[in-house]
Amino acid sequence: MMQIELEDGQRATLGQQVERIAGASVLVALSLYFMIGGFELGLGSPFRPGTGAFPFFSGLVLLALAAAILWQDLHSTGITERPDWVSFGAIVSALMVFALVTERFGLLPATFLTVLTASAPDRSLPWWGKILLGLFMAALGYVLFIEALGLPFKAFRAF
Repeated sequence: MMQIELEDGQRATLGQQVERIAGASVLVALSLYFMIGGFELGLGSPFRPGTGAFPFFSGLVLLALAAAILWQDLHSTGITERPDWVSFGAIVSALMVFALVTERFGLLPATFLTVLTASAPDRSLPWWGKILLGLFMAALGYVLFIEALGLPFKAFRAF
């Protein structure tokens, strides 16, 4: 395992090393899950994207960000702040909510619930602001993905 030397010449403990790479490693695994799922749904063509294009390319962007985070964490020599695991858990949960809710209830409820889940730990935005943000993002998702791009998402699905 790579030894990280801190600015004061001390070596990071195993716990500190694991903590540095844990978040990025979870994001790498999650991005691979989205990419595989998107590929299985079908990518389509550049002018007519398939259902799996959005999850695949979202996973690809997440993979690049996770790799950048991992590289930065492994090459950092300073003592970093402790990760905000509550916020990290909210983001991971939001991705899972989107994946689970879209197929069953449709794009608009999935987007709304994803925004609410991701913004839950944020104390700077009141609950009504989170609801308005969720409604705005759901409307934007409808306009962009269903109307403008013509992706085969259902806005709402019947129970």
